[in-house]
Amino acid sequence: MSLDRTKLPATLYTAEQSRALDRTAIEQFGIPGFKLMQRAGHAAFVVLQERWSDLERLTLLCGGGNNGGDGFVMAVLAKTRGIDVQVICLGDDGFADRLRGEALEAWRWMLEQNIEVE
Repeated sequence: MSLDRTKLPATLYTAEQSRALDRTAIEQFGIPGFKLMQRAGHAAFVVLQERWSDLERLTLLCGGGNNGGDGFVMAVLAKTRGIDVQVICLGDDGFADRLRGEALEAWRWMLEQNIEVE
């Protein structure tokens, strides 16, 4: 699936506006938060592959919030396409213990795929 950039909104959203859009999608349209995260990770991965179509190795730097969760999703997508994946988590030894919600769900999904995490 190719990302059609001509159909993307030209407006940039603040973090609060993005959270409001997510809440609307979840509460009014019944789209699970993890599904939204998977869509975001997939869209980012598509752009990555468009830029580097011959990608063989990918290192992702992930924080403990939902953007980190998007990175975990990208890691799974890359591995399923045969790309060697490494995830570096920014934080201390208690990193995984502080994950919540969809980011935690993405973390668990990633670990099930035996992806290397540092």
